[in-house]
Amino acid sequence: MNRFDRVTSLLLLLQTRSVVTARFLSEHFDVSERTIYRDIRTLENAGVPIGAEAGVGYFIEQGYRLPPVSFTLDEAASLLLGEKLLVSSLDNDSLKDFKFALNKIRSVIDNADKDFLSAFDGDIEVFPTGSQFPMDEIQKANKENNAEVNQGGMFASGDKWLRECRTVLIRRQVVAIDYMALNSDQITLRNIEPIGLFYYNWHWHLIAWCRLRQGYRDFRLDRVSAFQPQSEQFAKHSRLTLQEYLNEQPGRDELEEVEIIFSSDMARFVGEQRYMFGFISEEKHERGVLMRFLTPVPEYMARWLLQYTHDIEVISGESIKSALKDFSAQLYKHWHS
Repeated sequence: MNRFDRVTSLLLLLQTRSVVTARFLSEHFDVSERTIYRDIRTLENAGVPIGAEAGVGYFIEQGYRLPPVSFTLDEAASLLLGEKLLVSSLDNDSLKDFKFALNKIRSVIDNADKDFLSAFDGDIEVFPTGSQFPMDEIQKANKENNAEVNQGGMFASGDKWLRECRTVLIRRQVVAIDYMALNSDQITLRNIEPIGLFYYNWHWHLIAWCRLRQGYRDFRLDRVSAFQPQSEQFAKHSRLTLQEYLNEQPGRDELEEVEIIFSSDMARFVGEQRYMFGFISEEKHERGVLMRFLTPVPEYMARWLLQYTHDIEVISGESIKSALKDFSAQLYKHWHS
């Protein structure tokens, strides 16, 4: 961050709190306290009435207000991403308040940027399981992977290129990416035509037509090591929209609610894997731990559950029960043939 941006941000930060210390400001902007003292003097010389109290901190004199704040397109687009994630994580009243606040932001940006946001809105989707933020498990996994820590002291997401994705989606640009598939450590160069961003299983995924595979593919952003937008553009009508793509996926509108009792011993080992199958909630049960899921992939989930053998009991979820019976019969036949 250059000095002008830092001083401007410092002024905004002073207006969000009654008092702030030089130490807090230096840690927030990752500069020395001496630099903060210079920035404060710069604001004072510009006529900003900043008060100071020894041992307490800096504050803006009562009655001072900045003129209306404008938002950049990147800032507004980031808030739009946040809205998508919050849909299934807030109560209705809080979500309504957030949407009102976002509409106020939309009202003060340029008309061209308003069109950009409207178009971008249709290119984003979040899997509606209510399990977008399994924070304990996410923080544990990130700690094990030595993930970067953000300004809030939390581990930052490993997903990259979100800002670049916003631009190429609106412009319908072809992108060259280096991608490492989940089932391989080999990196391949792909030329893709992006159609949307989809959030599920803790990660953002870029959905695109892959020219190498000649089909639509799902690229998890934390596995993209290089992202190079090309000058070539593709016609929007030549590819599916994100919603059309998702509607074509098996089971998209057939999420099955599943309730499973795990024995107390086995529940300790479920860990982060449960979030891959639409985990919603859990509660103590007289026979262990009752977990609830909303899954679009019953057979895949059944294969996962086989490892727990007799330490689980499926309370609801007929497709899961049926798949477990079939797989168990196949295993029995295989090992006794």
